[in-house]
Amino acid sequence: MIEFLRRNRVLATAALFLALAAGLVLGAGAERLRNDRLGRLFLEALAPFQRAGSAASRAVGGAWEELVGLIQARDEVVSLREELQVAGRNTVRLEEVELENQRLRTLLDFREGLAGDLLAARVIGHDATGLARTLTLDRGDADGVQKGAAVLAPDGIVGHVFLVSPHAARVLLIVDHNSGVDAIVQRTRARGIVEGTVDGRCGLKFVKRTEDLQVGDLVVTSGLDGVFPRSLPVGTIVAVDKKGQGLFQYATVQPTVDFDHLEEVLVTLGPVAPLMAPDVTGGPGIDHTPMPGTAPELVPATPVPPAAGMPAVQ
Repeated sequence: MIEFLRRNRVLATAALFLALAAGLVLGAGAERLRNDRLGRLFLEALAPFQRAGSAASRAVGGAWEELVGLIQARDEVVSLREELQVAGRNTVRLEEVELENQRLRTLLDFREGLAGDLLAARVIGHDATGLARTLTLDRGDADGVQKGAAVLAPDGIVGHVFLVSPHAARVLLIVDHNSGVDAIVQRTRARGIVEGTVDGRCGLKFVKRTEDLQVGDLVVTSGLDGVFPRSLPVGTIVAVDKKGQGLFQYATVQPTVDFDHLEEVLVTLGPVAPLMAPDVTGGPGIDHTPMPGTAPELVPATPVPPAAGMPAVQ
């Protein structure tokens, strides 16, 4: 036996080590199944990192969902803001249409109280220099407007046309110092001439000192100047001056028309008179109702550009 081991000592040694290795392996495997301390330590060491990773994953997922929600909310806010702006513009446009309809109804009611040919026109410009009190209409001689035609508004007389082109006309307002209107005081029938003043008002001059003028009296057209129909409002007396030594007294008149906010007017195309005009001399009223079928038609005006883009008269 000893001789056999001596001759095969290499193989015997190798077999011995293999047997020991197998035994250690089997022993170690059985021990790992019962109590793997290294695995427990490794698991304990990695557990916090796994919990942190899981929490980070949940946090990132939640943040992403919130980000997506914020982006969607921002898009919705932008869309709602655009819809609100559109609705606001539509509201403004509807309000403008409603206001325009009200003005046109008022103008039509005023037109129905007059007999004669009249043309509706829009104000498209005011004098920008301040040297003259004029305005520009969108109607010209192509529409039948002639120089000298009276321009009227529901609140009273406006002025008369002094310059005409094919598609526009310029109007000299009654508050211009070059304007003169034959007028009477409605209450006393005192007659005088209304002229423009530098402060945007009018003055009633050439009224006899013996006439009774009082603050608040309404001044109306006499119809004797051949331009304006009779009995249309001109203004209200706000001051009376009798301090002079002359034969006449003077009264300051506030026009009934607001020229700064005037947008639509009527232009006479021929003789015009109120349908039931009271006699300025104190006599009975005169019915100027036209014959059936001869009543003039109100001509609709073309749309007027926005005030911001309204061309100024130079």
